Amino acid sequence: MKKKAILVGMLVIAMVLSAVNFGEASEKKSSFNFENAVKVKPNILKLGETGALNQGNVLITANSPDDDFLPFITVDPDGNMVVTWTTQYSQIDSDFGIGYSADGSTWETYLLQLDGMEMYADTGRVTVDLYTGLFGEFLDIAQDTSGFFLIPDITDTETWEIYSWVPGDDTDYKYCYVDDDCFYENKDYGTAFTSMRICHARYAGYDIPDCPWLPYTLYPDLGGVFYFDAQSRLATAPASYPSMANVPGYMHLTWSYFDGEHYKLVYKKIDPSIEPDIEYTEWQFYLDESDLYDCRYPDADGVGSNIYIVYCTNENVYGNYGIVMQYSNDNGETWTKVTVVDDPTADDLYPAIYAAGNTLYVVYVKSGNLYLVKSTDGGQTWSEPEQVNEVDGTVSMEEHAVDICSKGIVWTDTRNGNKDIYFAPLPAPIITIGISGGFGVKAILSNEGSEAAENLAWSVDLSGLVFIGKHAEGTIDTLNPGDSVKVGPALVFGIGPTTITVSAGGTTKTASGFVLGPLVLGVS
Repeated sequence: MKKKAILVGMLVIAMVLSAVNFGEASEKKSSFNFENAVKVKPNILKLGETGALNQGNVLITANSPDDDFLPFITVDPDGNMVVTWTTQYSQIDSDFGIGYSADGSTWETYLLQLDGMEMYADTGRVTVDLYTGLFGEFLDIAQDTSGFFLIPDITDTETWEIYSWVPGDDTDYKYCYVDDDCFYENKDYGTAFTSMRICHARYAGYDIPDCPWLPYTLYPDLGGVFYFDAQSRLATAPASYPSMANVPGYMHLTWSYFDGEHYKLVYKKIDPSIEPDIEYTEWQFYLDESDLYDCRYPDADGVGSNIYIVYCTNENVYGNYGIVMQYSNDNGETWTKVTVVDDPTADDLYPAIYAAGNTLYVVYVKSGNLYLVKSTDGGQTWSEPEQVNEVDGTVSMEEHAVDICSKGIVWTDTRNGNKDIYFAPLPAPIITIGISGGFGVKAILSNEGSEAAENLAWSVDLSGLVFIGKHAEGTIDTLNPGDSVKVGPALVFGIGPTTITVSAGGTTKTASGFVLGPLVLGVS
């Protein structure tokens, strides 16, 4: 009788608590107060919906008659693909554009018009204690200033916040890019990877990669010095913002350094818990150097302790650039170099890489065409190149002409007489994650891509006072396109608030809830 009363009491409490959404998200906004930053109000010009009438390659910037280039693509926390680019009207006037799409076939596009010459806009998704959404940066190269934007909800321009940094007298802003693989996104893997996305500033003659609240790397070909201080402007962040000393795992950086004769590939690893100032680290060295060939245009990605860096070298006997990769499976302690593409008849240039578990995708430009190659064994072997663009010879042969993410590829294309941004879906599995509670917690893994996911590794973690079912992991042999599967711990038991983190195939999603014995309530 006593046990029955206890059980009834637990159920009553559960029913009351289930009426409260413990993880209910607040209205999407950022409301940051940054020092040395001025909030600005751009003219957000809606270009309209594009892509509906496209067949094959999708034209994103159909309503822009000017040159559109420097495309970058990411996926926001709601699963929308988001593309940024630069629109140039003349040699002294440019703005940046933003477009988003849920399915890749139709796009909502905007121009953000500000005084000056805005360029090099890029964005990535960020989750921190104070904010979840998109963070992006751009430059005004006419006024030597840097700006950034916060977008909690890509579908509502009223939530977009645009800021301009007020530089010091010795600051000369150059290029800035945001990395999708910043340490916050990959914190649950225990490894932070920062690839070729940068915020580059010059302080009193030193070339120092610098950022307000995310780590970046040097822009290739601009040189660099063996000095790095990503905290040089953390004072501009709110006092409550977590310091880099609290960042779990490592940060990995790479750039191309010109020593006066040849370009060399530099690698640097940082453990913020040991060296929060990160002005010096013993893990910095030439990963590839030679007095006979150059190493240029690196791009990188990482999953867990696996690090992948693709770049171009002209070390073959013909003197043309091919694409090679250095990869490490132990957090950068040891490295292996492999050839990705080496066509002696022409230069293979400007690679970009996306890693999904052990499957790697690399896109690059050759002779005015865009090609995709794939590896299913972590980079040891590679498929034959497949052409992505459907009109021959129209892809711009310029740096940052192409970018890739989990859902697609964007590039600069000239088939319409001027430069436009085009999109093509990535022929790959696309893993989406749903999280539900009740008796225990379940993660619903779905494959919304065009190819089967093989050997799909997954993990589910619960924070807080969880005594049973705190961690579960496994591997799904095959998840075909359109299929879904439920995974998670067989039993959960605990008490109190929890954060549920699910990872699968390079995708991570979190939800909050409340654990009451075997029940997980208010999951959102």
